[in-house]
Amino acid sequence: MLTILNNTIRMIDGLYSLNDLHKASGSDNKHKPANFVRLENTKSLINEIERCSDMSNEANSIAYKVIQGGHADQQGTFVCRELVYSYAMWISPRFQLLVIRAFDSMVSQQVELSERLNKLCHELNTIDAGLTSAGRFLCIGGKQIKPQLKQHIDSTIKQMQTSLNLVGGADNE
Repeated sequence: MLTILNNTIRMIDGLYSLNDLHKASGSDNKHKPANFVRLENTKSLINEIERCSDMSNEANSIAYKVIQGGHADQQGTFVCRELVYSYAMWISPRFQLLVIRAFDSMVSQQVELSERLNKLCHELNTIDAGLTSAGRFLCIGGKQIKPQLKQHIDSTIKQMQTSLNLVGGADNE
C-alpha cells in the first residue's frame, strides 16, 4: 500500500489515484489531476507508455483511466507508476522526493516480506522433511522393531520362567 504524508493512495487495477496524490500534495487548484492530464508533455508520455509493450506481460500498458459514476471511493483519475512520478515532478521537487521515497519504502517492505516468506517456506519444508522421516521411522518401528522387541522380551521371559521352574523344582524334591 502506498502512503504519502499519511494519505493512503488508492489503487484500482494496478493504477494509482491521482486524486489521492493531489490531496497528499496539498490540494492546490493549479495541481488538479485534470490540469496535469491536459498538459502536452503528459499526453506525450501517456501515448509513449501505451504504445510501448510491457515486457513483463507482453501486453500494451494502460497509462491511465478516468472512472466516473459508481461508488465514490472508486471514482477519479487513476494512473500508472510512471505518471505518478511525472505528476510528482510537476507538483514540486519536495513532493517528487516524497513520492520516490514512498515507492522505495513500499518496495523495501515487499522485499522484506518476500524474504520472510521464503524463510518461513524453507522452515516448513525442513520440518516437513523431518516429520516425514520421523513418520517413516515410527511406521518401521511399529511394524518391525516393536514386534521384534516384543518377541525378544517374550523369549527372555520364557527363559526366565524356565530358569525359575528349574530352581523351584529342585527345592520341591
